[in-house]
Amino acid sequence: MNVNDPVSTIMTRTVVVANQFHNFSEALELFHKHHIRHLPIVDGKNQLIGIISSNDIMKLFVDPKYRALPINNDEIDKAINITEIMTHNPVTLRPTDTIKHASKLFVENKFHALPVTENGELKGIVSIKDIVHLIAYFS
Repeated sequence: MNVNDPVSTIMTRTVVVANQFHNFSEALELFHKHHIRHLPIVDGKNQLIGIISSNDIMKLFVDPKYRALPINNDEIDKAINITEIMTHNPVTLRPTDTIKHASKLFVENKFHALPVTENGELKGIVSIKDIVHLIAYFS
């Protein structure tokens, strides 16, 4: 495997996702239950509409607007809508894009993960961890 191979060779294909109708507390549960750091948001046709990172969530809890919220799901769900905190129309990769191209996007934009889409449909996700794994075991 090398950096000119397509990202489809290293991407995670089974992606944990949420949709725009999930409550914030449900999204938090997905992060916790699946030990993920990035949660793509899709519509009913698996079309990518956004992404939330664990860093986005951490920033919320230091924001004075949310810091004083009672720590219970009902209050949090009333105050925070995932469509308001997600990154809309995130930068994506195509399955045929090279690992080198993905690496450049990570460096230039300080991203930690990129959804992989084809015609807007989510096909997978590539993270910095995937790149590090490639370097550690295949170089």
